[in-house]
Amino acid sequence: MNAEINNDTDIKKQKGEYWSRPGAGVIYEQGVSSSAGIIQIKNLVERTIVLKNAHGNILDAGTGSGRFARPLAHNPRNSVVALDYSNEMLEINKKLSEQEGISSIEFIHGDIEHLTFQNNQFDAVVSITVVRHFPQWKNILKEYIRVLKPGGTLIFEMCSADHIDMANRISARFGVKHSDGSFASYEAEVSFAELKSWLDENGIDVVERLSYDYFNSNCFFKILSINNFGYRVFNKVFNQLFRIFPLQHLMAWIELHILRYLPSVFSYNYMVIGRKR
Repeated sequence: MNAEINNDTDIKKQKGEYWSRPGAGVIYEQGVSSSAGIIQIKNLVERTIVLKNAHGNILDAGTGSGRFARPLAHNPRNSVVALDYSNEMLEINKKLSEQEGISSIEFIHGDIEHLTFQNNQFDAVVSITVVRHFPQWKNILKEYIRVLKPGGTLIFEMCSADHIDMANRISARFGVKHSDGSFASYEAEVSFAELKSWLDENGIDVVERLSYDYFNSNCFFKILSINNFGYRVFNKVFNQLFRIFPLQHLMAWIELHILRYLPSVFSYNYMVIGRKR
């Protein structure tokens, strides 16, 4: 048991050190702002969901370079706190905010597992591409729930164990888990049933579960592509195809209005919108 706890702690520590190293913030911002079509579709879908559901006093936990904090802060009715473990990420966030004429974001260096905020402080907590990366996801979510007001909204996404399990039934080779235990590859793959049950036990009602981001790490596409080379070719083709602006928006619309309702077995990622009781 102790070995498992130490391993979990090491993964979080190593991830923190990795993303806090000099230059990591620049690499991160280049990645999330890439013109690659699949990334742009993901950004469009996530931004739409976040802006629709997060209002009031908002904590953007694990803000990175601020791809959600800044759009949220453009609404004058919102107050946004952007928190990250990396000072470089926060500096990039500040610089980009200044370029957009935003001066209202409060930037805080901190640990998502040990928040320094008071209980029941925020109307919404947004944490995208964060919770999934840590074995301590339950501890992190407990902190988000603690600082969230009753009636407040929690928005985050998780890797789908349902998707992995279904793919494994078809082909164990291409449906294997992505995580191998190392800090770099680790992702918490959780079934929606397990997550929903845990959230319910911890005071969160799931308002909505959305399957999305169908092209990223989709094991079914890997199976159809026959091998890893075929999958790389598939990704390259679709990244180029969806660079075309109208096609990006069309695919994002399809995900937001049609594919969102599919069970969590169909995509590697699903978004959760919860409300604190």
